[in-house]
Amino acid sequence: GGELAARALERRGEASLVVPEGDAASLAVGEARAVAAADGREALVVRVDASTLVGFDRRCPHLGCPVVWSAERARLECPCHHAAFDARTGAVLFGPPRRALGRATLQRA
Repeated sequence: GGELAARALERRGEASLVVPEGDAASLAVGEARAVAAADGREALVVRVDASTLVGFDRRCPHLGCPVVWSAERARLECPCHHAAFDARTGAVLFGPPRRALGRATLQRA
């Protein structure tokens, strides 16, 4: 489960990304906001529907460019090499990345 996944991430040198839910909880459906994690990394938090708030590491797994939210296409996009990611799962839709976006854990304050 979650503990095994966290340990696998640590072995790859990627500690799990935990961000405060904070003011992202007030996002309207289809809106996104960049949120800083305690370790200085940045996540993108998206309200995909009335009851679902998701967060992802903003670094594209390809070369680390910051991904942006495309509200009109309802997906996350990397402008560097025209990659796109699923808004609910972070899975690669198309482009050069071989891995999905890293998930961020949203933590209530």
